[in-house]
Amino acid sequence: MKKDKSLNDEQNLAVYSRGSSILVSAPAGSGKTKILVNRMMSLIEDDHFNVDSLLVLTFTKAAALEMKQRLIESLDQRIQVVDDEKLKKHLEKQKTLLNDAYITNFHSFCSDLLSQYGYTIHLDVQFDILENPTLIKEKILNQCLDQWVQEPQFKQFYQENFAGYRFDEFKEIIFKLDNLSHNIYHFDQYLSQVKDKLYDQVIHHQTIDDTPFKQPLYDILNNAYQEGYQYYLQLEDFCQTYGLGFYQEATNKLPSVHDVLQQYYDSIKNKLEQDDDFNINVKVDRHRNAVFKDVDDHIKETYKSLLSKAKTTFSSAYEKCMPASIEELSEVLSLTLKHLDIYLDYLKQFQETYQNYKKSLSYLDFNDLEQYTLQLLSEDNGVSETLYQQFNEIMIDEYQDTNEIQENLILLISRCHLPEINRFMVGDMKQSIYRFRKADLDIFNEKYMNYGVSDNNQRIDLKFNYRSNKIVLDSINYIFNAIMDTRYGGLEYDHDPHAKLNYDFLRKEKCDSDEKLNQALTRLDHEKRFDTDIMLVLKPEEKVDMIEYEAKMIAKKIHDMVGHLELDFFNEKRPAQYQDIVVLMRNVANFITYKKVFDAKGVPNLIVLTKGFFESNEIIDCVHFLKALDNPLDDIAFISLLKGNYAFSHFDEDFLYQHIQEKKSMYESLLESQDETVIQFLNYFHSLLDYAKQQPTHKVLQKFLDDSNYSIFVSSLYNGKQRLANIELLVEMLKADQQLSLYQIVQKINQTITLNIDYKPATISQDDQAVTFMTIHQSKGLEFPIVIVNQLNHQFNFSDSKANLIQDKSLGLILKPHKTLQLHDFENVLTEYRHPLKGIFQTTLDNETINEEMRILYVALTRASQKLILTGGLKDIHMIEKWQNQIIDYALDASKHLLPAHLRKSDQMLNWVMLAIMRHPDFIHQCMDLSLFDDKIKNAYPLDEVMHNASKINLYQETQVAMNTRHAKFHTSIIDCRTIDEYIYPHQQVLSHHQVIYENNCEFVYHNQNELDKTCAVTQIIDDGNRIYPERNEETSSFKATDRGTIIHRVLELLPLNINNLDQELNQIYQRDEFDEQTCQLIEQYKDHIHDFICSDVYQLMNQSDHLYKEKAFSMKDENGQIIHGIFDVICVHNNNIYIIDYKTDRVSQNCDEQTLKSLHVQQMNYYKKILARVFPQANIQAIVYYLAINRYIIL
Repeated sequence: MKKDKSLNDEQNLAVYSRGSSILVSAPAGSGKTKILVNRMMSLIEDDHFNVDSLLVLTFTKAAALEMKQRLIESLDQRIQVVDDEKLKKHLEKQKTLLNDAYITNFHSFCSDLLSQYGYTIHLDVQFDILENPTLIKEKILNQCLDQWVQEPQFKQFYQENFAGYRFDEFKEIIFKLDNLSHNIYHFDQYLSQVKDKLYDQVIHHQTIDDTPFKQPLYDILNNAYQEGYQYYLQLEDFCQTYGLGFYQEATNKLPSVHDVLQQYYDSIKNKLEQDDDFNINVKVDRHRNAVFKDVDDHIKETYKSLLSKAKTTFSSAYEKCMPASIEELSEVLSLTLKHLDIYLDYLKQFQETYQNYKKSLSYLDFNDLEQYTLQLLSEDNGVSETLYQQFNEIMIDEYQDTNEIQENLILLISRCHLPEINRFMVGDMKQSIYRFRKADLDIFNEKYMNYGVSDNNQRIDLKFNYRSNKIVLDSINYIFNAIMDTRYGGLEYDHDPHAKLNYDFLRKEKCDSDEKLNQALTRLDHEKRFDTDIMLVLKPEEKVDMIEYEAKMIAKKIHDMVGHLELDFFNEKRPAQYQDIVVLMRNVANFITYKKVFDAKGVPNLIVLTKGFFESNEIIDCVHFLKALDNPLDDIAFISLLKGNYAFSHFDEDFLYQHIQEKKSMYESLLESQDETVIQFLNYFHSLLDYAKQQPTHKVLQKFLDDSNYSIFVSSLYNGKQRLANIELLVEMLKADQQLSLYQIVQKINQTITLNIDYKPATISQDDQAVTFMTIHQSKGLEFPIVIVNQLNHQFNFSDSKANLIQDKSLGLILKPHKTLQLHDFENVLTEYRHPLKGIFQTTLDNETINEEMRILYVALTRASQKLILTGGLKDIHMIEKWQNQIIDYALDASKHLLPAHLRKSDQMLNWVMLAIMRHPDFIHQCMDLSLFDDKIKNAYPLDEVMHNASKINLYQETQVAMNTRHAKFHTSIIDCRTIDEYIYPHQQVLSHHQVIYENNCEFVYHNQNELDKTCAVTQIIDDGNRIYPERNEETSSFKATDRGTIIHRVLELLPLNINNLDQELNQIYQRDEFDEQTCQLIEQYKDHIHDFICSDVYQLMNQSDHLYKEKAFSMKDENGQIIHGIFDVICVHNNNIYIIDYKTDRVSQNCDEQTLKSLHVQQMNYYKKILARVFPQANIQAIVYYLAINRYIIL
């Protein structure tokens, strides 16, 4: 087999193996995308496949584009070095075929197939994608309800199940069933199996044998038995250790505690083995009482706690999950089956109405794409045969995220005939975190367990992680060795050598001998920079906002690291920068709190939008503008344009309501208006219509953005930099499609919105010095030098198991039972009671939630390449003692890495992390010397017990540590809120554009656009119509004065401060895509003015400044309630003075006196100074206006 020296053995196997389907288990950082691209190149070059004979499926368009780009780069590199002309032509051919190759996501693949072959199943191939099916479905269901409420049978059914007539709970059930019907392969067959196995088996056969819940019930009871039995053994050891002789001693009348518990558990074991579930006696017989002599309170309390757990653990699980009788269960299932059938009948009516609506308008929604593709590939129409003949191999990325329907789509092609098309599937079970999208981990797991057993398939386990350093990897291994197995997490970790994260000393450290390996190990033994920091806020009072204090603690930690912590980059060291750091959150709920704190503490930051690109407000506004221009009769788009935050519109709802005419669109109604503002708006709108007929769409949008000052408005909003980047990305996308008409652009956007749900927002340049905020889900596939995972004490969401309709793929689905009863003098009282199977369903679903949360933690930790920081909050200082005692009570030494199951059954990640590190030497030593507590905690709380417990735990440590945990290093800090209040943050009073934006943006909220005051730019409110020195046109340039000013401002923004060679710096700027040849010529003509500027006193002031900020947007509400927007060209802080520097490209006379120049811009500069004075009322603020054309400046 061929070998590539740049790949390790397992990677080579994944790239060059042939002749079978292959599952590649690729842990985080193991080079998954590299393997996929290298295999494609190998199939093209070695097997002479054409790229369009490969079906490569991903889950996002971004991933598909990245893969295509990497493949193009690989092809270009090979073409440059290949001598064989025949091979070179073959490789060059692939570049031409690449545009038509199926390297795409599932949704785009389905859409392409339906567009090409949909006619074979009588589908209108000119379909449009329904933009927002949720709203349409809501509307259709409401229409159906209007009809159903007239029917007596519906009224009766509704009264039997719901109180009142709000219909919310009813609609929730219908929508949930609708969602299930689109995510379960052959939903009708699934329902038949559920009715047969779950309902009929009990109702008609009066047995739980062969039901889908029998085995889960047994597993729950057996686990409870094992857990309770462990408490019993632990109690016995405890009594022996502390000499509690009464435990094994009987009295004349009562047996001993030991004998009663032994008999109790023997009886349970026999019943479980006999499969006699309904007849287990869960009541513990009476036994003698405890007799304590000269025993301290801690021993008494521990004895009582262990005895209670030994007596109640099994009985609690049994009473929760075991139906009282087969008769009761049969009765409830009969009732709820009847109700389920009625729900399914209403579901059918709703879906038929919805389908008819879509069919009448040639619409498909997202679910239709997969359902119709299944139908297309299942029928005998030759489509599967065509695809089978076309493809030589099918490759699936992120295979752990595949759902049942997607898996069957693949199989319908690969198994169309024999031999099957080989499949190459790459993924990692530990990174399966999309259960809410119905990702089915069993699909991957079944192959993981069975591939390699026969000759027809192969499993390859990638061994090494190339993302992270050894300390990060070992720290993650140490935590997950203790918490993850098949019970919680869904797969083995400690006992599966392929699951662990391994460090490649050969390739990362060049350790090709024992001597070099020992040197590397010794270096790592002494390395302290990259210890995993665990930082917890102690919240002594309820009124304290834990999240805010945690954010302050993190801000201080970031300041401590930036400029001080040395990071390793390609064998070189450099201090940490803000851009090296990411803060990962479980959800977006507290993004705003963190941003406020970081802004206030001088930490520059950037929030990655949770919404997709086309779901962000600024892109929705731009799309509505394009739609209104394409079709003014589209009321939604046109009214959005009227109400938007644009310099030429922003009409309020009352005003628009007065102009509405019956049976006319808003546009047609306004055409008859005599209002001056409406006439002005329509004149502008019509001018845009004319402009759009002559210019490509990207220029139309850019003109709209410039004329409306919308970009300025957006830049001043929360997360304005990201929003501007999104708009710029949209303009670039339109530029790439400039051959398309406006109508075609709008249709393409409509399709893209639905087909690319995961389309990512624009990425801000990594040159920007800012800490990034994002959710853990957003971070998947990314890496950062320093990762801060916060809010580890965030509570898990167990709502799935509390719904009216509960569904599990294996168990089936059940409804909450209801009855109408007569209670005393009240008739027809609706009562809801507990379903006998709810305990089984709830336990199963809650465990699935815990499993996924553990995998989410794994994804978060594996984003770090150099340093991990884990943060959270403590409500009680005694939690440390509690965690210690849980370890002590089980005498858990380090050789027993895996914690007991009941300790791992948690509702927050913090419990996992803290219990995992309790036995680590670093934590033990910090407890013994109390260095994990700050001074305020040491002075306020008794901590002797913490030291005492640490001494006990220290006895349990084993002497040998495995290679993949040897360099696990932890440093824990528990910090009192009062200590955080005393933090001194460097740069806290230093001006940053983030502070300016926040300070002046807090007076309005973007989401309520209708409530915003009219906005304008600073320059609009300054009347300079009678300019003393009017602009002169230059024959050498076709640029307008405003365009020239924009270009020169952009150049000055890009130029560095220390310039040795202006020509060289300008040449680098010319290489940027944003500058075409004509623009570069203009810059060349202006080069002498730029040179004069960099030699000026003003430029020297910028060079000497303590802090400098370029092109920063702002927003301010003036005394009249008008919101004013603008952009600071430069803000510089020097010697406790703040200077506003404003460039002017105006052509003024060299002989113009200073007073005249001041009069031109004094009003604008006063506004600028007023804005900064709000943020820094004590500062000395000066404004400098620099006239580039005459190399002069004035100070205001």
